[in-house]
Amino acid sequence: MQYRASFSVRCALLQDHELIERPGKGWTPWKEGPVDLEIDRVWWAARVLHFAKLNVSCWFDGSDLVAIEHWGCRRPKWCMKNKPKDWQPLPEIYRKAREEEKQAQVDLFRARSNARALRATASRQETHGPHTVL
Repeated sequence: MQYRASFSVRCALLQDHELIERPGKGWTPWKEGPVDLEIDRVWWAARVLHFAKLNVSCWFDGSDLVAIEHWGCRRPKWCMKNKPKDWQPLPEIYRKAREEEKQAQVDLFRARSNARALRATASRQETHGPHTVL
């Protein structure tokens, strides 16, 4: 509970321009392309918050802003804070657990969509009485 309270207080103190503009020193230059993998690789404990009115997504590690992504009506681009000097990669055990969880979600989605497609196909193939083919 302590974490959530401090996080919401810090987030409430940020102004719109702090969520939109790159803070400057200690940050990578703006880049284009897929953002999730790059940020997860460095800031693996960060959580994302989407600000729809600003067309911005921000990643927070604890209460620190570590990445910004522009999207929507803005030109898509992103930047993130540089790695700290004492940075450690995500431990192998946790990385594998995350991958397994994501794969399980993908498998469940595929199974549900395949079942839905089979039900739709089966209902179209049912005959409703004799049909004459001319």
